[in-house]
Amino acid sequence: MQIYWHGYSSVRIESKNGEKASVLVTDPFENESAIRFPRTLDPDVIILGHQDQKRFSLDGLGNNPFLIADPGEYEVKGVFVNGIQDQKAGEGAERPVLYRIFSEGMSVAFLGQLHRKPTDMELEGLGNIDILLLPVGGGDAFDAEMAADVISLVEPRVVIPLNYAIPGLKAKLGTVDQFCKHLGVCKREDMTKFKIQKKDLPPEDMLVAVLERA
Repeated sequence: MQIYWHGYSSVRIESKNGEKASVLVTDPFENESAIRFPRTLDPDVIILGHQDQKRFSLDGLGNNPFLIADPGEYEVKGVFVNGIQDQKAGEGAERPVLYRIFSEGMSVAFLGQLHRKPTDMELEGLGNIDILLLPVGGGDAFDAEMAADVISLVEPRVVIPLNYAIPGLKAKLGTVDQFCKHLGVCKREDMTKFKIQKKDLPPEDMLVAVLERA
């Protein structure tokens, strides 16, 4: 499995299950002067962290991807996606969706548009998570303090921060350094992509994999 970060809460997950190779992309965003969403990805699956599709830029994506924006269970090219939503949370005022993605024997949680702690129902739906993708910079989603609290609830083996400040963004977001300070113990590695097999997951200390924007 290989994971790339494109900016904000958008990641690309490339994986292979048997002979089935797949590309999954999260939360495509509108172009800005300093950051542009790549339009040459040809994803097989798009998942959205919120049911309001107007939040995202879906035009011009190649390969006619399968779009997931609602809770439920899905399978595309050997990748299993479970969209989780506690409809009692916020009394319907907010419609974020959490996702558990299972591929290559590993479980990945994507919490890209969540701005509150997951409920007990949502945590139960996530189950045991190997890799946690979550916002850490504030704005419309978790800030550093909330992200650290959520990590203590989920207890993943790897954390990949999303939605943090990089030069030129319109949004005023916190930095990944601020997030690491809130963690206290931050075993951090900076990299261009995160490449992992199940056998290589950290057995003990949680890894914070900070990705350069692809």
